[in-house]
Amino acid sequence: MSGRGEYGAGRSHGVQPSGTRRLRGAAALLLSAATGLGLATFSGKLTGNPFTARAQELTGAAIAVDRAGSGTGDTVAAFDSSSAGMRDTGHAASPLPVVADDHAPFDMAGERRRVGPAPGAALAMHAEPAPFALQADVPAEPAVGRGAPETGTGTATPGAASGNTATPATPAPAAATPGATHPTAASVPDAAAPGATVPARLTEMIGNQLIRFTPNVGEQQALAAFYGARGYQPVFTGGKGIAPLGQIALDQFAASAVEGLNPADYLVPALPASPSDAQLAEMELRLAATTLLYARHVQSGRFDPKIISKDVDPSPTVPDPAAVLATVSTAPNARAAFESFAPQYDEYRLLKTQLARLMTEGQAVSHAAIPPGPSLRPGDNDPRVPLLRARLGIGGAPEDSVYDPMLVDAVREFQRLSGQSADGIVGRGTLAALNAGASGDRLHDIVANMERWRWVPHDVAPVYVMVNIPEYMVRIVVNEQAVHETRVVVGKPENQTPIMSENMQYAVFNPSWNVPPGIIRNEMLPKLMADPYALERQGIDVVRNGRIIDPGSVNWSRGAQGYSFRQAPGERNALGRMKFMFPNKHAVYLHDTPSRSLFSRDRRAFSHGCVRVHEPLAFAEALFAVGSPGEGWSQQRLSRLIGGNEKSLPLKQRFPVHLVYFTTYVDGTGQLVTREDIYGTNAATKAILGLDGTRRVADRGATVRPR
Repeated sequence: MSGRGEYGAGRSHGVQPSGTRRLRGAAALLLSAATGLGLATFSGKLTGNPFTARAQELTGAAIAVDRAGSGTGDTVAAFDSSSAGMRDTGHAASPLPVVADDHAPFDMAGERRRVGPAPGAALAMHAEPAPFALQADVPAEPAVGRGAPETGTGTATPGAASGNTATPATPAPAAATPGATHPTAASVPDAAAPGATVPARLTEMIGNQLIRFTPNVGEQQALAAFYGARGYQPVFTGGKGIAPLGQIALDQFAASAVEGLNPADYLVPALPASPSDAQLAEMELRLAATTLLYARHVQSGRFDPKIISKDVDPSPTVPDPAAVLATVSTAPNARAAFESFAPQYDEYRLLKTQLARLMTEGQAVSHAAIPPGPSLRPGDNDPRVPLLRARLGIGGAPEDSVYDPMLVDAVREFQRLSGQSADGIVGRGTLAALNAGASGDRLHDIVANMERWRWVPHDVAPVYVMVNIPEYMVRIVVNEQAVHETRVVVGKPENQTPIMSENMQYAVFNPSWNVPPGIIRNEMLPKLMADPYALERQGIDVVRNGRIIDPGSVNWSRGAQGYSFRQAPGERNALGRMKFMFPNKHAVYLHDTPSRSLFSRDRRAFSHGCVRVHEPLAFAEALFAVGSPGEGWSQQRLSRLIGGNEKSLPLKQRFPVHLVYFTTYVDGTGQLVTREDIYGTNAATKAILGLDGTRRVADRGATVRPR
């Protein structure tokens, strides 16, 4: 609600064949998912690659694991949830008690590039990496989007590997980088030694060939500054092959499937057995540029989310490329540095664990669709019952068509996890939810939701408010623990609550409602033409030149130009008794409502875009406890502000409000939950990522896609 308003609220690498195998195996896993190939095809090929090691560490599955790579001699977990103090369950709580019923297409315009048929995909997955071509073509223009915007560059790595300040454009010297030294007047390299002329080759390539490695201008500048500051000494390569940092980078690219990325987007051609210095320089820049691409994709996403719709307006934190290079080249733990680019929210990590589990199982769950028909109630005899049993994993004879109590209990649990009334009745909504995963779409849903976590600002604030639109819930989160949660009503599909982040600043008690132009034009004007006093009976005044006028004196057939509409504070006000403000261009906010009955519904998309909060006084108490600590704003004290004129109460400490869109998440009981894609945003995300079976070229981020 908002500016949008709530009118009618509640109304009706060196020579490394083993490294090549690891890369290919991990790439095949995610490519198979992206092209619709069954993951079971690769279930026998999971050993001996970084993805397998990472998946074992995430899930505890007993899988053979090889060494982590040349120069490392170990395997390192992507993250250790227990040592990080992370819970195994998410913020989403178990179902809340029933609330009393009182009286109060997305149209994608992006271009698509399709690959050849299945044989072509198979060749791409199993072919050996091509050797270097020193005059490679300029990277192809991306088929879909151009990645997260280049503007608004943020901190590169707020995780454990670095601090929260961006690294200056001129990185620190390479003295701390393993295997790298600076040439000095007293130490001139022997031209006959392997790699002696690599700095000269790097100087030449950086001078006039950087566009071959990345079309992103900011990344080109960062590469030039980084290598210039270190005297063009390599860091990813050394001697005759790959340096330890380069091997870590290659392993990270190969295992990128565990982050919901496609390893094929980060393929780097292998070095020949005896590479020339020119080939080493080429490999150096390939690894550096791919590191920047990987960091940008895993931190801020693979496409500009704003291409979905005007209401998808998040603020992803695009990493500073100079900081990325400085961080990975100087961090004591390079693996941790790479992993710090990924979202650091616990909910993302829980999805990551679920993705690894599905991939190590080697297959996506698939099942036959259950045909439509009359609602299935407990005790009914229906030929669809065997399909329902198979869908929910409940045993029974093929001829057993009775909807018995055991199956009813399984249906109720499914309804709970899918956000429906757990009544055991298989109606149209439950049937649609049961059939939603008939194509084995669960893995794709996890990947798409992990992608949307990259849209949330990268810095994890100690305190934040998060509204998950498809879940119809708002939470106040402190140190990644939800301290308060309640139900919300969000925007209708035609009046969507936007995806965005801004700072909570103040609350207003006894608010007036100034009706937005769109509601005046589309909803109020037709009523006024039929009955000039229809709005007056709802407590809405017609104002012209600052004065309230008689609506019966206006010829409304001529339009409402020059007139404004205002609803004074009071019990009938569409905003209720209070609103919570985080000023933004969409003019949306959280607020109370005089109509309470909608909170008892499972599907709560009824507003004009703003977010209506159930039990707003309790929400206000929790909000001011973290925003103005020590000031004693109890519900009793806050209630004294209700009544009379508008009163504004500022927060002493501001914190972010994230309006997010997660249709798949891990709930408070540790269960993987999927909710209805009410705005089609999840379907759009999957389509842009190519998870609908169409392989798309990775966005290499040349420019921001035009709006």
